Amino acid sequence: MMAPGERQVSPTLDGIRKDHIARYEFAARTIPKASKAIDFACGCGYGTRILTDAGFKARGFDNDQDVLDYAYKYYAGENYSFADSMFCYGNGNCPIELGDYDAAVCFETIEHLQDPRPLLKALRVSAPTLIASAPNEDVMPYEYEPGKVY
Repeated sequence: MMAPGERQVSPTLDGIRKDHIARYEFAARTIPKASKAIDFACGCGYGTRILTDAGFKARGFDNDQDVLDYAYKYYAGENYSFADSMFCYGNGNCPIELGDYDAAVCFETIEHLQDPRPLLKALRVSAPTLIASAPNEDVMPYEYEPGKVY
């Protein structure tokens, strides 16, 4: 079962919050067309699918196997260029070598890491362009553990 929390989970884009979709649409307009892109912390896969539908060779990474299974079930495209590896395991707390890409997106993720620097370094090595977002902590602080605000 997928871990509860802030994930956007829906088998169709109609069930995903519009502001979350807008981040991927922004990336699709900003990243040069036909680029290879990382979607780190891809969640249920809707963003990776938005990028692939926009013509990118996108690969989603997440640290929850249940959510990756969900992504394959609902968002893996028939014409996907990476075939069986559209979605891969990746943990932002101890990132692996991700490969060579033109760009990376990482939305609403770095605030969940105790130390985001290893992930940011791994993304920088893999892709020269990063588009990331994090909530405004002055307005809505994130508690990694009850009573611990990062």
